Amino acid sequence: MSFFIGEIEATFDEKGRVVLPADYKSQMGGSVPRGQLAVQVDKHVKCLNVYAIDEWERQVSKIRSKLNLNNPDHARMLDSFLRRSRVITVPENCRFTIPAQFLNAVGIVKQVMFTGQCERMRLWDIKEYQEYVDSLGDVDKLFDEKFGGEEAD
Repeated sequence: MSFFIGEIEATFDEKGRVVLPADYKSQMGGSVPRGQLAVQVDKHVKCLNVYAIDEWERQVSKIRSKLNLNNPDHARMLDSFLRRSRVITVPENCRFTIPAQFLNAVGIVKQVMFTGQCERMRLWDIKEYQEYVDSLGDVDKLFDEKFGGEEAD
């Protein structure tokens, strides 16, 4: 399983492609598994969630196992989840294209920030990311309240 951490700036080129940061490629074992990533428009904040294909399949299986597709409400929930998602091909050079409607949905134009969030990467418009960081407030206090001020060993 891949584990992504850190922040890495990147730029979309004139053809609408971006290069997967080398650090994140390394965290996937040196190559993109099966040459595919899954991209999803986040439903809570203005960014894209990007998954290695094996992690994406785990996430979808977990969700799917809790749904009955013969239940109209469950079918609509799955439709909503999947319509914000796309599996994309990543060539060996790791320069890939994300569908324009996904980029437009989160306001990505050129300058972006990749951020790691454990099993997924997030891709932000750089200004949107700075606004998000500024909005976090005193997260250390929240962390202390949740975990008692203890650091992970």
